[in-house]
Amino acid sequence: MIKIWQPRYKDMRVLIAKYKVGIDNVIIFTKAKHLAGMKFKMKGAEIEKFPIETNGTLDCYAVPFDRLEKC
Repeated sequence: MIKIWQPRYKDMRVLIAKYKVGIDNVIIFTKAKHLAGMKFKMKGAEIEKFPIETNGTLDCYAVPFDRLEKC
């Protein structure tokens, strides 16, 4: 399970740290109240297709929020 504080609202992307990506990924948001209790999923092969950006510390995949699939 990948825990992320919240999506990046300015462009509605989710920054997923490269080292956290596995074969099958379940993503939850811990600080976004409107997403509380929701789980999303995406295959690692799909995540790896998106560009790499930094969150200031780590290299992350910048995944569009609307590409995540609800569990």
